[in-house]
Amino acid sequence: MLRFSDARNFGRTFTGLLLFAAPGCLLIATAIQPNTDHKNKLLELNAIAAHKGTYLVSGIVFLIGGLFIVAAGAGLMHLFRGPGGVTAGQVAGALLMMGGTVTAGWYALGAAEYEMVNHAGIDRQAMATFLHKADSGGSLLPLIILFMVGVVIGSIVLAVANWRTRVSPVWASAAIVVGGVLGALANGQALNLVANAILLAGLGAIGFGVLRMSDEQWDAPLERYRKAPAADVPASPAPQAAG
Repeated sequence: MLRFSDARNFGRTFTGLLLFAAPGCLLIATAIQPNTDHKNKLLELNAIAAHKGTYLVSGIVFLIGGLFIVAAGAGLMHLFRGPGGVTAGQVAGALLMMGGTVTAGWYALGAAEYEMVNHAGIDRQAMATFLHKADSGGSLLPLIILFMVGVVIGSIVLAVANWRTRVSPVWASAAIVVGGVLGALANGQALNLVANAILLAGLGAIGFGVLRMSDEQWDAPLERYRKAPAADVPASPAPQAAG
């Protein structure tokens, strides 16, 4: 349980819950998002107008998921501190925080399209022409690069950190890589649903590992996993010759 009076307990529990909540929000947002992915911007605006409520709710849930990623990144930086090659986890936390901030930009763009169809008297064809020309510009390139670096590279580095420390099983590392990379590159609702479900499994496994820790383990430096050496088996005594 979250205990505000205990900073260690709160930080550990909050981080563990965020690692479930962040990809969970992304999954829910993708599931309820209406199909507005049209190359023709007028068709896109018409689709938004036909599903204004679910479009707006999906954007808000997506934004919350991104903010949860930012907060979880801070917790990961605390978790993966220590000697023995675990610095990758701190780098991953910082990258995911940067990638998570881009969701605010995506929400702002979606909110602008929502407002284009939410008021009467606006020339929708003119708005569609504006969106088409805006898509051809390079002003959004910094956001795209920040998102790709933060999410794709951040996911890969986090997978490496988990593999090195075994905070969660090795399969979680594979799930984080597949979910993070596929989610950033996928085109279409179905692939995004699959990517977010896989990411939920991977990050959730780390979250479960964090929730299982004691407060003392959470506050102690994390060390690189090393396989325990096999126990020495004493040699059997040589048989004695009969007298």
